Amino acid sequence: MNITLKCPACGALISTACVPGIEQKNAECPTCHTKQLLGAYLPKLSMAVGSNTYQLHFGKQWVGRLKEGNDAEIQIPDESRYMSRHHAIISVQCTPTGLRCTLEEHGKNPTLLQGIELCEGDIVYLNANDCLTLGEQQMYIANEFAK
Repeated sequence: MNITLKCPACGALISTACVPGIEQKNAECPTCHTKQLLGAYLPKLSMAVGSNTYQLHFGKQWVGRLKEGNDAEIQIPDESRYMSRHHAIISVQCTPTGLRCTLEEHGKNPTLLQGIELCEGDIVYLNANDCLTLGEQQMYIANEFAK
């Protein structure tokens, strides 16, 4: 699968293959020869939790309850303490078929995807607008295209 990006300097279109690791590679505009890091121009995924938004980065990241001393990359306030400190792993990757986002369940309490309970160790694909419930917190996957 190819992705098309717009050069920020001259507006020319740059087409490149969507391959693993593309977010760390540079591309050169065929018109003005400006070099740019491709990761800045790829679609961005985030999780919306109430009025807060948490940016997902490429690679694996732990999602869990906000607690002092917790080392999870994404920490979400959960007054009920129903969410584990290391509840799930979210992975974002570029593949030849496009952007892929997965969730691997690790919480002691249930995680729901679109209202369906996951079992510990389940790995599921996530798409834009999917609704996750970790503990008692509902969150939505958002796909934001860079300008």
